[in-house]
Amino acid sequence: MNKTEDEVVRLTAECLTRYWKRDYMFVFSHCAPKIVWISARQDEYLLTRDEVRENLETNCAAIPSCHLQHAEFQVAASCSELYVITGKYLVTTDPEEKFFLSAQQRCTFVWENTGNGLQISHIHISNPIGELKIAEDEAFPDTMGKMASHYMKEEILRLTSDRKLSVCDVNGSLIFLQLSDVMFISALGKETVVRTLTDCIFAKNSIKELAQQTQDCFVMTHRSYLVNPQYITAIRRYAITMRDGTELPVPRKKYDEIRRQILSV
Repeated sequence: MNKTEDEVVRLTAECLTRYWKRDYMFVFSHCAPKIVWISARQDEYLLTRDEVRENLETNCAAIPSCHLQHAEFQVAASCSELYVITGKYLVTTDPEEKFFLSAQQRCTFVWENTGNGLQISHIHISNPIGELKIAEDEAFPDTMGKMASHYMKEEILRLTSDRKLSVCDVNGSLIFLQLSDVMFISALGKETVVRTLTDCIFAKNSIKELAQQTQDCFVMTHRSYLVNPQYITAIRRYAITMRDGTELPVPRKKYDEIRRQILSV
């Protein structure tokens, strides 16, 4: 991307970020005199700058403070005077809000390079079919989609689980780890290596001993690997991929059985 394309992508991300922080004037300040605004609500098909400002002001007074997660933006098309930016992201309520909601969104921004700088001539925001149900008079949904529900359950598990894994490190110290923080455990001879997303702990415990502590929520995917299923991002013949990109082998003869165990947990 050239410098202008980089700037347009940055501005698109900032417009959305500020909008969900209820700073509608930042978005409006970048709107061209002639702008089209199309959004997820049935009545949000606006063709004038005044309508867009009124809509932005009304929405920002009603929505909770939110932030973007897993945002991806790219230049779909460009020329010297026109830039089309597309993106996808997850909108999630801020921790201080009194309730939790999270929703997927996709966007298209069309920017014009005018004598007054970069200005938005078109904004289109949409949600995947079935993910959100927004009533006609709502500025923000009050129902939870499948992805948001899954995210919330993972967060609850991570934040409320009080189960601990006790390991004895190579110096003889007893360490207690939050079980939900452990990604996988690998055998190293008669000892083990306990892996989290941020640490690697060498332990004197055998993998059999640690399997007894985790038997109802971890899966022995291989005689040398004990895996926390919530950190698995992909399963294929004959390997699994963990969240940090590590690939662990799965025995051919036990692949179907282990796959069923992972899915059941």
